[in-house]
Amino acid sequence: MRRQNVPLTEQHNPASNSLDTKTLPQLLRIISREDRKVPLAVAKAIPEIAAAIDLIVPALAAGGRLVYLGAGTSGRLGVLDAAECIPTFGTDQVIGILAGAPKAMFRPVEGAEDDPELAVGDLRRIKLGPQDVLVGISASGRTPYTLGGLKYAQRGGAVTVAVTANPDAPMNRCAKIAIVLVVGPEVVAGSTRMKAGTAQKLVLNMLSTASMIRLGRVFANWMINVQPTNSKLRRRTQGILIEATGASASRAARALDASGGHLPTAILMLWKNVGRTEAEQLLRDGPNIASVLRQARMSG
Repeated sequence: MRRQNVPLTEQHNPASNSLDTKTLPQLLRIISREDRKVPLAVAKAIPEIAAAIDLIVPALAAGGRLVYLGAGTSGRLGVLDAAECIPTFGTDQVIGILAGAPKAMFRPVEGAEDDPELAVGDLRRIKLGPQDVLVGISASGRTPYTLGGLKYAQRGGAVTVAVTANPDAPMNRCAKIAIVLVVGPEVVAGSTRMKAGTAQKLVLNMLSTASMIRLGRVFANWMINVQPTNSKLRRRTQGILIEATGASASRAARALDASGGHLPTAILMLWKNVGRTEAEQLLRDGPNIASVLRQARMSG
């Protein structure tokens, strides 16, 4: 039975009674069964996720930012997604803000999530404005830090999105779009790093990835704007170039060097048999990278 005034994510889960008495296989099966609820909850929220993306894309196209805000696990997930957007999509327009960062990334910071003014200060520091989209992330949907940030963003004219795991969360009323992930009580009551956290991660994946695809930073299903900042990403970049153009490894390596390590430029150089300057001009003249590449492939 659900207790009154207690968030759904902190309720007792009858499916995980007496965890301490279970064998290890029994314990893992309980966790696994509960985890299966996560993708179902995310799927039910697709209309709201799509509505959020429809607001994020024009904001980013106009030079605004996608800003994640949260405390604890929720905030760390936002920082993780934002950090991955840099090498994956070649953009710094996705920002993650964690209550009590940078220390809180590795250890809890006493009282950080309880201070709404801390969020206001963090958002002022990055000069959040009406051109930006703020995504507040909180499993309970009532974290003071995140709630304070959403209210501040609303007053400043920024688009606001809430990602919560509670249908009656206060955050849902402070956002233009509320993405509610009803995963139910956790296996360990209140441990929202589990199902709620997994659901949040899936949603953040969708928000950033789908937005970047819409902005032309993915071609076909290739990470076309990958930044080759380490050996793994350099190998991936060369592999995409070989797969896209059919070039030999040595020819692909030469094209990448000649392009300054910019994969879309290298692809155009090989597809259209042009130099770096002409390929870069084609990219500047087109609406986005994916559109230019698609047109080049069709005309080639």
